Amino acid sequence: MLKQRLELNARAAIERALQGAQSEDSFVEFKTQWPVDHGKAARQIAALCNAARGSEAMWIVGVDEKGRYVKGAPAEELSSWWPRVESHFDGVAPGLTTVAFDWARGRTVVVLSLQTDNAPYVFVTKKEPYSREIPWRSGERTRSARRGEVLELLVPKLDMPGWEFVSARATLSQHSPTLRFEGDLYLETNQPLSLPHHRCHSYATYGLDLATVDLQFSFRTNTRDVRAVERVVRVAEPAVLHVSADADVELDAFADLWDLHWHLVLGLGLSGEEISTSVRLTTDAVPPNQFTRRVWSALKP
Repeated sequence: MLKQRLELNARAAIERALQGAQSEDSFVEFKTQWPVDHGKAARQIAALCNAARGSEAMWIVGVDEKGRYVKGAPAEELSSWWPRVESHFDGVAPGLTTVAFDWARGRTVVVLSLQTDNAPYVFVTKKEPYSREIPWRSGERTRSARRGEVLELLVPKLDMPGWEFVSARATLSQHSPTLRFEGDLYLETNQPLSLPHHRCHSYATYGLDLATVDLQFSFRTNTRDVRAVERVVRVAEPAVLHVSADADVELDAFADLWDLHWHLVLGLGLSGEEISTSVRLTTDAVPPNQFTRRVWSALKP
């Protein structure tokens, strides 16, 4: 993360703390001064990073949240403090990015941005018979992780992709009962995704009573960042998918229809989660007795 962005996020969290808002949530923790118990600090940091599961986690040193006061902390202490904390981790400690800034004259705030993408972080208790622990942050408490929480750490957390229609249209001719949809779908992701065809479906809704018609659909793309293998679409990075769908319908139900909605539901291959979107299509009014071919297009924002 850019240090400018880190400072902005920290300033926003401090502002909330000074206003009395609940700032010390699962992934942000305030400290009035550098903790002198390095083992306790390591356990709290491990718990915070385990619970974050890849999300941003921060320690902000020099802020008294309960007193709603920025006291400040000496930034130079970090160089000797962190190695002592790090020694209490078994193997891997969270990666660290730091930034220090003056909140007011003579009051420096130190921000520790903790990388949480290499969990689980294991704390060395140095006590027998339980010499190792996977800590977990729950509210403002630090405790040992439960079995289900450990399992969550072992399954990669999938960031849900962003997606939207960039174009869409539907057509229907009086010479054919097939209602056909075509559109370009922008899919934004920072990690590889798979879209198994059997987990995806499409449908349209129309009329005042929102009648539904199921559609047969398919993907098509010429982009090198998207591959279709055995009815599974694999997306490596942001890309545009061309989607088409159709169904045979009763012409009378659509002859004088001004608008309809096209819905897509995509099932993700690894997690089994679903993402969905829809687009409204509209057409100019045409008297029913002049209906030869109707085209509905996406409304421009």
